[in-house]
Amino acid sequence: MSRRPSLFEGMGADFADAFGNVDAVFTIGGVVRPKVRGVLRVWREVDLVEEVSQAVEGTTHVLSIAATDAPGLESQRDRVTIDGVTYPIINVEDDARAMLKLFLSGDI
Repeated sequence: MSRRPSLFEGMGADFADAFGNVDAVFTIGGVVRPKVRGVLRVWREVDLVEEVSQAVEGTTHVLSIAATDAPGLESQRDRVTIDGVTYPIINVEDDARAMLKLFLSGDI
């Protein structure tokens, strides 16, 4: 029995094909995989550090891919290459639906 409901099986790939803005090549367990389409987003957050009354800005890079595109993917171990630059994957969020959210490390 699959832990991902059948309703979501093809939805991730269709979403990535329609809205993808990057091609990503994964290295999973030391093996380079074929490129997949993904949706790269940048979140910027600004907060105030009260002790010094200074604004601090943080940037988070999230790559969403079809859940079926990267079997065996693990955070901290695996990497993704986008536009010729390789980034460590610091976290993988899987809500058992159509897409995986990958939090990347580095400045994109």
